[in-house]
Amino acid sequence: MPLFIIFVLVPLIELMLLIEVGGIIGTAWTFIIIIATALIGTKLVKQQGLSTWSNIQTEMASGQLPARSLFDGICILISGVLLITPGFITDTIGFLLVTPPFRAAMYSQLGSRIQIRTMGGTFHSQSQSDFSDQAKDTFESDTVERKSGDKPTTLDGEYTRKD
Repeated sequence: MPLFIIFVLVPLIELMLLIEVGGIIGTAWTFIIIIATALIGTKLVKQQGLSTWSNIQTEMASGQLPARSLFDGICILISGVLLITPGFITDTIGFLLVTPPFRAAMYSQLGSRIQIRTMGGTFHSQSQSDFSDQAKDTFESDTVERKSGDKPTTLDGEYTRKD
């Protein structure tokens, strides 16, 4: 059902809205608005994306798990797709996702529900310093288990094919 909404209903609603707006302000102005929002959106997405990428690298270099920055990156990626898609509804949602205050509000609402999976386990969204401490603890305990040889996770062996 979500795919039906995304690929069928949203484009139909966008098309109806484009036709209505084109009838009111004219086809040329509607076309100009669509192109302008795509160009402005592309510039904003590039700017915000580079900033977020820099934040991710800085946080990872300092040993923190960049949960908030990764969330921002996903929002920016989605906003980029929405902004290059012709339509007023998708542009509105895209512009909202590219603005930092809106992303901060979304993160405050969704942050407690986000889970980050690492090789050592699953973490629920918390402050980033808590993430790095948990990751370190989990890695150390995982390493101790493997060194003690309690339960190996791989099997080594040889086989011979007989036909």
